[in-house]
Amino acid sequence: MRTRLLLLFLLVFHAASAQYFKSGDRVVFSGNSITHNGDYWHNVALYYATRYPSLNVQFFNGGISGDVASGMIRRLNSDILAHRPTHVVVMIGMNDVGRPLYDARRVNEPGIRDKQQNAIRDYKKNVDSLVTLLLAAKVKVILQTPSIYDQTSKMTGNNQVGANDALKECGEFVKSLTRKHKLPLVDYWQMMVEKNKLAQSTDSTATIVSKDRVHPAGPGHLLMGWEWLKTMKAEPFVSYMVIGKNTAASQGKSKFCKISDLKRDDKEISFTMLESALPFPLRNDQMPALQLAPVVNDISREMLFVQYIQPGNYILYIDDEKIGSYFSGILERGLNLSDLPQTPQYRQALAVQKHMAEAWKLEKLLRDIKLVEHRFTKELDVFTANPGQSGLDSTNIKRVIAYKQNKPREQDIIREFEAASVIPAALRTPVVHRFKIVKE
Repeated sequence: MRTRLLLLFLLVFHAASAQYFKSGDRVVFSGNSITHNGDYWHNVALYYATRYPSLNVQFFNGGISGDVASGMIRRLNSDILAHRPTHVVVMIGMNDVGRPLYDARRVNEPGIRDKQQNAIRDYKKNVDSLVTLLLAAKVKVILQTPSIYDQTSKMTGNNQVGANDALKECGEFVKSLTRKHKLPLVDYWQMMVEKNKLAQSTDSTATIVSKDRVHPAGPGHLLMGWEWLKTMKAEPFVSYMVIGKNTAASQGKSKFCKISDLKRDDKEISFTMLESALPFPLRNDQMPALQLAPVVNDISREMLFVQYIQPGNYILYIDDEKIGSYFSGILERGLNLSDLPQTPQYRQALAVQKHMAEAWKLEKLLRDIKLVEHRFTKELDVFTANPGQSGLDSTNIKRVIAYKQNKPREQDIIREFEAASVIPAALRTPVVHRFKIVKE
């Protein structure tokens, strides 16, 4: 009865959960440094690569560090629509609010409140124009609220209190645009405030972003990817494997997999399994996010249920490799194999992740070229003539030096990136595995 209820839930949930993108879609994530870094939406791309290995969806980086909404308008044709997108995903605001305007040393500065309000006013005008231009270009637009500025952590360092309140106002305006144009919305601001508060409930110096209070680290980016997928009703199940009395009964109750050659007695159950997808792999630096949100449960349920099993402890083998020892009750209630990085399926997913990470290194080189051309055209000319007079800080001097090295080979890097972005079928395609469940 319990398995029937679970299966009914699965079928109903699956009807409401389908991939948002279809084969052939071209998706540009656009924004500032948080998008330029790419980690939050790389999680979305990784989900699609592992969950739908035969689905041909391309993702493009349209982020530039330090950018604002007016900057996105200026580079709209040359850097965003140039990718011929079917969808453009927008997140902007962190720089538009003018965080230095909230420095505690400026609180009594004459006219400071007007400057803060003018920054938000300009943001609203420019984002409204940006969305109008995107819709006029006949692309599908997905809006995202800005991420948070962490003004609540008790960690040391400058704290521009008020910046996060300004970002909230920006987010509320973005929400109004989604209502006006009937567009999808991913609300990072609200989720991140809540998860930040949860983290700080046990450690007042904790943060889900980083010490600069702005840029999410691995856990924060994972939470953003999780929020995106959850909001867009991404399919949570990798597979739903129910091992019943025989092969036919098992296949009838299962989903997203093919079961064959089932044999069972009181001491051993064996079967062959071909799943339609791979689990979502996690990096070690992302793991703290699991203390704040049910990420694996929401986006990577690779469930194994074993019915009619005799009470006792059992060893699970996959391809003759011991995976672990489990009590019969756990196997009856359902074991999420996505929680087990030692499975061959998970290791294959990690190999996909590693392949994509190599492509993202080349992507970064290309985005840094665009950054210099978009933000430092005048400074680049001065730097070329007299490096000491460019006015650039050490970080941006390094970017300009890298630009001068990489720009001449930009077309080669593009070709290398395009080749690296293709995940070989042998790497991304799930393979047949042999399961054995042996009583101890």
